[in-house]
Amino acid sequence: MEKFFAYQKDGRVPCKYGRKCFQTNKEHTDKYKHPPTKDDIKVDTKKITRKRDSKGKVKLSNQTNGESSNGDHRTNEESHNSGETNDMEVPERPEQITITSNSEPNSITSINNQQSSTEYAVPSIRQHSQQQQLLLTNNTLEDCSVDDGIVPCTPTLFTPRRLDGETVSSPHVPSSNQVQRFTFVGESQPSHTPDSNDREQLDPPVQNVTDSDYLKTKISELFLVDEMPKEFYDLWSFCKRQCSTRPEDALLSVGLKLVGPYDVLAGHMNGFNTNDIEKTVLHWRYYYDPPEFQTIIASTGSEFHMGYYRDVPLASPVYVVSNDSSKNCIVQKLGKSLFQALRKHLQSLDSKVATTLQKKLLAYEKRKVTEILEGRKCDPVTKTFHKAGIVVPYDSKTDIGYRPLSESEYTLHKILKSYHEASESKKMEVMDKLQPIINYANIASDECDFGTGFELGIDFFCDGNPDLHRICKQLLVTAYNLLRRPQFATIIKAHLNNRRKGLNMSIL
Repeated sequence: MEKFFAYQKDGRVPCKYGRKCFQTNKEHTDKYKHPPTKDDIKVDTKKITRKRDSKGKVKLSNQTNGESSNGDHRTNEESHNSGETNDMEVPERPEQITITSNSEPNSITSINNQQSSTEYAVPSIRQHSQQQQLLLTNNTLEDCSVDDGIVPCTPTLFTPRRLDGETVSSPHVPSSNQVQRFTFVGESQPSHTPDSNDREQLDPPVQNVTDSDYLKTKISELFLVDEMPKEFYDLWSFCKRQCSTRPEDALLSVGLKLVGPYDVLAGHMNGFNTNDIEKTVLHWRYYYDPPEFQTIIASTGSEFHMGYYRDVPLASPVYVVSNDSSKNCIVQKLGKSLFQALRKHLQSLDSKVATTLQKKLLAYEKRKVTEILEGRKCDPVTKTFHKAGIVVPYDSKTDIGYRPLSESEYTLHKILKSYHEASESKKMEVMDKLQPIINYANIASDECDFGTGFELGIDFFCDGNPDLHRICKQLLVTAYNLLRRPQFATIIKAHLNNRRKGLNMSIL
């Protein structure tokens, strides 16, 4: 046991390989301590009993070595009236033992006998407790043969605690990268320096920002949409062939630039994370872009831009669309293929550079592009002001999901125009015409016709009047949440809080 307690008091760093460590060089042994072997710790586990002599006095005897208790040589000042059998064995008990006379029922226990019995019982109890602790120690050392990363546990006056004050109940030794997290009250934590001979666990690899799965996930997190379609990455590969250093600028010769989620592939948005959602959803979002519109190609000389249109945020795009926010709010459908839509636009430019690039796109499309968008699986319930239409769950049998607005599109457009042109004194009169339409849409939403409030909110958004942003936000956020499209609700809130006009809609 001396070696074991010496091991506990040793201030060196415990070797994480324990008794299995094969290193014997002086540099390693000077720095790390190793637990003693099981043969170094031998604990006598045989039963310890007490015997009574002819005078009734308790005496201790150890069955292993035959040593007698010190009480055998002492004499008691007062003896009991009747003696008991000489060699009666009394099993050890943790509580204090008092000896009384059994021969006379009215006899009083002698104080001297109590003191004598207590004098012998206390050392016996301590010795028994110490033996139990040693037994626990021996059992712990036997368990260490399975896992040498565990240091044997011994009785200690110090309570293991973490640096933040929380009690630690496990005797496990922290690994090399956790040494600074735990300490024992009253002891100084030894420092750990890397050793060439010590096999250390390698740190986890840093995430590669060029990993395809990582980039796909990052685009979904920053723009709150489903994964981009395969043709999106095919166009990036085509542009890398045209300009390997800056693929996003490969189309500058025709006045176009890859933007939006392409900036993630280019590494321009590595500093953004999910805490910047209110900024990232506005990256290249133009004034009349609804939440369903995601810009991926922008013109360098105008507000013309192209992108994907999604009816549901966590679903694939249904169309490739375009818009010029300097002209109107109309969302123009360009087809189901990004390459076809881009070639149509290049064909309209009527220049030699555009024609050459158009041929390259066509050749690459025939060789590499194998998938296009699937389109809409159901018809829109109404067109709205931007003409792209909206899709909501609708049951034609029960006629639940959508009902037309209380006013026609032409009448609503006329009322909104008059509100925009009215003076401050006459705006309340026009608002009195709009309020019944708003109330009707809210009642429809309460009756599960979510498409009605959705339509009115999109019409207010396409009107573009900042005075109606508050009503527009209330209608669209409610509609998107009822339709279980909370990502679009987040986008529309951020957009209406910071709605901008201009050519450069980048947040970088």
